[in-house]
Amino acid sequence: MEAEQFTVRFAAPEDDPAIAALVVEGFLDKFRPVFGGRMDRSLKVMEKWVSLEHASGGVTSLVVEGYSTVELAASVGVRTAPSRDDVLARGLWRALTRNLGLPRAVWATTLLSYPRYSHTSSEAYVERLVVSPPFRRQGMARRLLAAAEDFARDAGKETVGLHVSGNNLSALRLYEAEGYVETARQRSFLTAYFLGTKNWLYLKKTL
Repeated sequence: MEAEQFTVRFAAPEDDPAIAALVVEGFLDKFRPVFGGRMDRSLKVMEKWVSLEHASGGVTSLVVEGYSTVELAASVGVRTAPSRDDVLARGLWRALTRNLGLPRAVWATTLLSYPRYSHTSSEAYVERLVVSPPFRRQGMARRLLAAAEDFARDAGKETVGLHVSGNNLSALRLYEAEGYVETARQRSFLTAYFLGTKNWLYLKKTL
């Protein structure tokens, strides 16, 4: 079934748990080194983070329903307003310490702090674009990216930016095919050693 046969809609608060599950499922290679044998806790932390993004992070999520209204096939988060970084940091820290304990929370915070992004008023930022494995290779990511760009235009933005890890070649090819160009990169030996990601590429597209 092709992506055109699915409907893109704005996420509702009750979608937060499903969005969190999509993110954890889609980025297992990033979450496993952080949470280790406590992967069940990663869902609780991510659900809190998604909720914080929507409430205080200037982020709006778009989702695609799967074969039923209780299943999400894909989601993208788009930041179009400044985030309340103090609220986000406190909320994430409480969720991490509650679920992982203090030492592991410090470790998780350090790894999850990459890549870094500073809000620009004329630019929208794609926080996360994730498609559930059963729905991949159907044009879902491309359709969600286009919906995110439409949302950014409606919000009066001139450009859209996003980060992608240098070793995520399939995502990089998608973004480049859609007109995104690398404008900067961050390097981290810490994430290179523990997550296998040395370079974070910042890509931008003019709307």
